[in-house]
Amino acid sequence: MTGNTIPSKTEVDDVIDQCTQAENEGSRWPGMTYEQGVQAALIWMQGDGGNPLND
Repeated sequence: MTGNTIPSKTEVDDVIDQCTQAENEGSRWPGMTYEQGVQAALIWMQGDGGNPLND
């Protein structure tokens, strides 16, 4: 770990809600592969990156 803060359950729940909304309204990142999205989420969960849904 790099010492960054691991996201809280509330932060994770907010991202899950944003993903559910994107399923209904369309993705903000249509050019991103599934694997890139999974990678971004896992890096965030480790505390090594920011919220993957922030612009």
